[in-house]
Order: sequence, then C-alpha cells, then structure tokens
Amino acid sequence: MSRIVKREVLKVYISLTSPLNLSSGESELTDTDIIRDWDGKPFVPGSSLAGAMRAYLNKAGNEDCIMGYSGTEDSGRMSPLFISDITFEGRLVSGVRDGVELGINKTAITGSKYDMEILETGAKGFFYMELTIRDGNDEESMIHELALIIKGINSGEICLGTKKTRGFGQFTITRIKQKTYSKDNYLQYADAYKEQTWNECSDVLEDWIKLSEDEDNKMIHIRVPLKLEGGISIRRYGVKKGQPDFVHLTSKHSGNNDIEVPVIPGSSFAGAIRHRMKEILTLLLQENIHPEVVDKKTVDQIIDKMFGYAKENNAHVSNIIIGESEIQDSKPLTMVRTGVSRLESSVKTGALYKEITYAGGNLTLNITVRRNETKDEDWITGLLLLVLKDIQNGLLAVGGETAIGRGLFSMNGTITIDGKDNVENEYISKGLKAFDICLDNGGE
Repeated sequence: MSRIVKREVLKVYISLTSPLNLSSGESELTDTDIIRDWDGKPFVPGSSLAGAMRAYLNKAGNEDCIMGYSGTEDSGRMSPLFISDITFEGRLVSGVRDGVELGINKTAITGSKYDMEILETGAKGFFYMELTIRDGNDEESMIHELALIIKGINSGEICLGTKKTRGFGQFTITRIKQKTYSKDNYLQYADAYKEQTWNECSDVLEDWIKLSEDEDNKMIHIRVPLKLEGGISIRRYGVKKGQPDFVHLTSKHSGNNDIEVPVIPGSSFAGAIRHRMKEILTLLLQENIHPEVVDKKTVDQIIDKMFGYAKENNAHVSNIIIGESEIQDSKPLTMVRTGVSRLESSVKTGALYKEITYAGGNLTLNITVRRNETKDEDWITGLLLLVLKDIQNGLLAVGGETAIGRGLFSMNGTITIDGKDNVENEYISKGLKAFDICLDNGGE
C-alpha cells in the first residue's frame, strides 16, 4: 500500500429539514423505533450515510470512486473516505407517524396499519469525514467527488432512512470546519477528533460549494407556492385525555419551544397526484396521442415507472420525490361533527365526534424528479406539471373529507423549475413530445 501523503479531516454540521425514520429493528415504542445508542440517544450510523453517498455518485460496484470498489481477489480498493456516525446535539424531539401498507395497486391492505417513530425536523448534529490521500492518488478527482457529495446533501438529493421519496430524511449542511494533516503536523492528528480542536476553525462551506458550481444537479427541482383555501384534514387520532377524537397532523420542531406546525406529508400529495396522473394518462393514450398503445403499454405500467413499485422480487424506486410541506399562518379550528349513514342518509347513532382542523395559510410544495440516461425526466416533468396546475387552480383536493370542500388550494406565486420562473408551459410542451417519442420506442 502506498505512503500516506496527507489527511483532510472535515467536521460537518447538519440540521434536519424533514422528519427522519431510521429503523433500529426494535418495536418497543412503535412498530418501527428509531435507532439509538447505548445511552438512548438517536444517531445515524456512518454506514447508512456512506450508502446514501455512494448511491448519489451512481458508480457501479467495481468502478473506482471515492467510496472504494469491490473486485476479484487481486483487485478492489478500500475507500479512502472515512465517514463517522451522525451525532445529534441539544434537545431532541421524537414523534409518531401512522402509516398503512399498500398493495400492488397502491391500495391499503386490510389489517396493515402501522406506526413509526420519527426524529422531528430541526434536530442538529455533526459528523466527520476523513479523506486519506496516498502517493499516486488523483487528489483533484477525489476532492471533486467529495464536493459533489456536499452539493448533493445541500440540494436535498442525498437523504437518509425510510420514506425518502415522500419527504423524509432530508438534511442540510450548515457549517464545515476543515483541518489538513501532513508530515509537517502529523503529531497533531492524534487530537483530530477532540472537540477543542475545532473551536478556532473557520467555516469553509462556501469554499466547498464553489468546487461543484459547474456541475448539473442530478434532479429537477420544482417549487409550487400554494395558498390553502378553507380547511385541510390529514387525521391522526387524539391520544391525550381531553383531546379531540381527531387532530390534523402536526410537526413539533426540535429546538423550537415545542411549537406544533401543521404539515401535509409527501404521501398525501403523492396519493392525490398519482390518482390524477392516472386520469390524464388514460385520456392521452385513448384520445390524443396513441389510442392503440393502451393494450401494449398500460397506464399502470407508466404509473409504476413514475411513482415506483414493489412486486414480488422486483422493485423500482420512485422517480418523483415529494417533500413534506409546512403550513404557515394557518389557524386551528375545533369542530363538532357527526357521522352519516350513506345507505339511509341519516345521522348515525352515537357517531358524534370532535376534531381539530386548520384553515387558511400558505405553503410550498417541493417536488424533485430524477434525471437519468434515457431522459425520462422530460416527459415525467411535463406530465407532472399538468397535475400541479390542477392543484394550483383548486381542481384537485388533497387529504381527507374532500367531499365537504377540504384540501383545496389556490395559486400563491409562480411555479419555479430549477430556480426559473414561468417556464412550466415550455416544460409541458417538451414533456408531451418526449412522451410521444417514448411510446414510439415501446416505452423504453
């Protein structure tokens, strides 16, 4: 093994920008408890972080990269990059989210309801990255790949844990401190991981960001500003004495004085968007573009390519990632209602209940679309924007109790795509053409 020339050690400070669920396999508190250390404190294993980084770089298992690679007995390379666990600091807030297992057709499986423990948004922590550079290494390439990883984290393209495509596990880098150890100061390396070593170091985050400025994002980023019209109902059951039977889902930020903020999870938007997308695709295939294609390339197959699937031994990750949205300046409303029999159109006996919903307010729907070699992002983005315009115009409701007018939105600003305003019509036109070509090529 070649001689070590130097070590670059980075202390990376992070903050969760969405809830995190990284299951420990335990089920004492919920069906899927978050992973904790021996002292009961949540943490993220370095192996999980490294796996997310490797996936982002999109390098094959035998391809040389900063994460190392595997080969035969005579080949392979140990990763020159060490990644520590993420250690969280300060007061942390955990919560519980409900979920339900979905079948092949994305419908709920009977008796499959579950709950999971999450670490709430706002939790702060840090981890270390150590890059070991040896004689003969391409230092410039190694530094470049490390800069790409930093860019991927801050663009929201590297996520952790479960439900990453529905808004969980996003985090951002707030600061980076760096020290270089070479033959001139190698004895100081013994103190590299002591807290006092980093007290006088300045922040070099901007320097690392500049190293990857010319690199394209691996995803298309879409921001949709929305105004909530009326109320919204994403229910969770009241569990405390004196609490209403149902309350709208809220998030309690770590380090934010336990203030609860109403949220709309990515899964709620995904369900509504998926349903409307299916209707649009049916119309496109049957009436406008390729009426003969319906038999050989079904709507369900196209939907699976967009939103992912898990069937028997096959699975495909969603190409559409939908973030969790916080509703700002919304007002809680306590309402008393009663259940109605659909058969008799009359009030059910003993069906009186109380619920808390939220009315009014503003939010931003953040969606990303994966880029790939086959340019699927062109037609996926174009078709997706048709649905997003429906949401903007109050034509598609989200959440529960939509029959009584809940879950409707209006425009609260222009849609931005990769930071550009008023380009959605261009993307729609381009997307429809790309979709037509995709069908001509058999959907490949």
